[in-house]
This record gives sequence, structure tokens and C-alpha cells, in this order.
Amino acid sequence: MILDSVDKSHPTIILVDGHSLAFRSYFAFAKSRAGGLRTKSGIPTNVCFGFIQCLLDVIVKEQPQAIAIAFDLAAPTFRHEADSNYKANRADTPEDFIPDLVNLYDLLEALNIQVVTQPGYEADDILGTLAEKAVNGGYRVKILSGDRDLFQLVDDNKGITVLNFTPEALKSSSNGIKEFHTLDVKEKLGVLPAQVVDFKALCGDTSDNIPGVRGIGEKTAVKL
Repeated sequence: MILDSVDKSHPTIILVDGHSLAFRSYFAFAKSRAGGLRTKSGIPTNVCFGFIQCLLDVIVKEQPQAIAIAFDLAAPTFRHEADSNYKANRADTPEDFIPDLVNLYDLLEALNIQVVTQPGYEADDILGTLAEKAVNGGYRVKILSGDRDLFQLVDDNKGITVLNFTPEALKSSSNGIKEFHTLDVKEKLGVLPAQVVDFKALCGDTSDNIPGVRGIGEKTAVKL
């Protein structure tokens, strides 16, 4: 049974990839004008503005019964312990991102939106765990993220989809958000959600400094 097309009675929970939305909000507006978005007193608001605008658009459109937002922590995860080169190629976090993120946490608390973190794990791990728990609790799950990694969680039979956003969604409206079901993932990546792990292992992921198998790119990984 495909939950999304057969049974509309299940409540919906929106799970948000917090750092994905926060970083993309920052870069969507930080270069949009001299110094980016700031209050009159100079407080940076790129993260808060883009994040809350996108989140509110999704809430209005999806009308969820529950929301949770997962964030990474600064401390290393079990992946860093397994490979010291994991994410080693990433640039330093912009200085004005940090206070903006702190203010975002305060805003989310004021909005009574649950923020979830766990030492030793990334937001992706938390989202996967929450998705399974939500499905077992009778929810339809929609994961809001700008990353392709979370496509591996898409499962039509369980009612798990990904709301993948583009920069346009942060600057204007939720028109820049596409909901990915199983066949959408296949069309986008060339593989099914359950194959994303193997796909990434073969071709690697430069954003996380994962080398993959030498000589194998995305096209060859799809064939294999």
C-alpha cells in the first residue's frame, strides 16, 4: 500500500534539516547586498530571515500536525572518529553566521518548535531516527532539506517523502520546493532511494570529503 496516495487520514509531521536550511539561508542573502541582511543596529539576519520565511511557507502549505528541527553540533561525530578526513575540506564558518544561528535558536524556542540534537551524531542521523519513530506512530513524514543525502530515506510505502528546496524557495516562496517520492529520486539521481548509500560509496561526495572509488563518477556509479 502506498500511504501517500491511498490513505489521507494520517497526520503529517515536518522534519527539518536545520543546518542545511540555515546555511543555505545565509548564502542566499549574505551576498545579496553590501553586508547582507542586518538590523539597523547591525545584527545579521540572513539565517533567521531565510529560515523562518521558508519554514512558515511550508507550514502554510502542508498544514502539519507536528514539527521537529534537527541540528548538527560542533563536537565530532562517530564519522570523524572513523575517518579523520571526514569533512576536512570545508571552509571555516563565516563569523556573522554564528550570532545569526544563536538568534535563530531563540526564535524557534519562542515559536515553541522542537529542536533536536544528539552528541556524536549528525542532523541526518537524527532525522532518519525521527522518521522511523514517526512512521511507527502513524504519521506521514515530510523531510525539509536542501541536501540529496536524505533521498535515501524516501519510502512511498511508509509515507516518507523529502521536500527539497532550491535557493528560489528561500528568496521568494515555496514554489521552489519539490516533493520527492521514490520515482522522483530515481529520475533525479538515476538510482532508487535504497541504492543511494551504494551510489555515494562508489562515486564519493566532495562536499563531505568522501573519496569514493577511484575512477568512478556518478554515471558509472549509476550503471553499477
